[in-house]
Amino acid sequence: MRISRLIKLTVVLGLILSFIIGCSNNKESNGGSSDSGEIILEMWTREASEKNVRAAAEEFNKGDHGFKVEVTSFPNHNLSDQFASALSANEGPDIISIDLILAPYFSSIGAFQDLSGFVDSLEYKDQFIDAMSRLGQYDGKQYAVPFSADVSALFYNKDHFEKAGLDPEDPPETWQELRDYAKKLTTGDQFGYVFNGGDLGSYAFTFLPMIWGNGGDILNEDGTESVLNSPEAVEALEFYKGLTYDDKVTPPGVITYTGGQSDDAFTSGKASMMLGGNFNLGKLITDFPDLNFGVTMIPKNEGKEHSSFAGGELIAIPAVSKYKEEAMEFIEFALSEELQVELFAKNGTIPVREDFFDNEYFKNEPRYQVFAESLKVASTPYTTKYTEIFSKPLLDAMQKTLQGQVSPEEAFEEAHNEINSILGK
Repeated sequence: MRISRLIKLTVVLGLILSFIIGCSNNKESNGGSSDSGEIILEMWTREASEKNVRAAAEEFNKGDHGFKVEVTSFPNHNLSDQFASALSANEGPDIISIDLILAPYFSSIGAFQDLSGFVDSLEYKDQFIDAMSRLGQYDGKQYAVPFSADVSALFYNKDHFEKAGLDPEDPPETWQELRDYAKKLTTGDQFGYVFNGGDLGSYAFTFLPMIWGNGGDILNEDGTESVLNSPEAVEALEFYKGLTYDDKVTPPGVITYTGGQSDDAFTSGKASMMLGGNFNLGKLITDFPDLNFGVTMIPKNEGKEHSSFAGGELIAIPAVSKYKEEAMEFIEFALSEELQVELFAKNGTIPVREDFFDNEYFKNEPRYQVFAESLKVASTPYTTKYTEIFSKPLLDAMQKTLQGQVSPEEAFEEAHNEINSILGK
């Protein structure tokens, strides 16, 4: 009886708490006016981009615009659910910064206001990175625009290179060179290469460029069908299997590594090369000033083109926002040199406009310029079902292959069929 009463009391208290929190969230989410009568626009973001978003809002709020922007951050995995829930109640923020891979889905359900006219009026619209801008399009209209960029490249330990008799100013350009270098760099408890084998997001960020760098892809051009069983994609998986399972140039257990474990392996000297993002660069410079490392574009297969993963944030105006004009004013500020260069580039974020790549901060730290060049050749899968497609089929295929359970052909054929089933094929 006591247990029963305790459960009932817990449920009642939970409902009360949910109601209180819900009311509080609704009040914050609808924008509106402050006690002084000033218009407040609510902007939502995820934790991964919170630093940039808050910095942008703070810089904007220094000006006299007749309104201010306030930021609410959610856990990375929770923002999309919170946004979908708010929309179902006809509520939500006035501006949203969202992981670009989720933009096609939310555009497809009418979550965003059409920005086509606004974008067409921008004299610099052709300077946007196409791989990012494309993710904000749906049915011939532009619903979101690039805001901040993340992109991947290869980090390598120059001291390890010298010790192994490799030229530290001549990093690997091709798959074969990467494999040869990794073998020479693997000695005792030091390994030539490390990657985040247990992290799906990292596979997208670091392995998919291998497929693109071999002329393959994950989906066809309009995102309606899988092409993951193509010879080019399978060959990329065979290459990774060679590094991990056959050559053993990666640390034991690497297929379960998180991003933090890979970073630790590189910074501790346990691994000589790793694929990472521009966000890694700032951390390494600040936290490991004695680490002698270089950055180069992700190696490609012989005779093919370099590639990378274009990640980051798009910015959009939710359909529920009553302040479209004000929101567009903030977006235009977010795309300006004042923000993209003097705030983002200055602090290691890659601008989303090509005309801002040549800036004083990247000249002073040329390793950032490698990421800017990588962004020019980067790709991002376009699909309204990104989460379903990549949450299981790709991760399972990688895990099974790198553990030696199935061949690359078998793994990607199975994933190919699963993806097509998700896409209704």
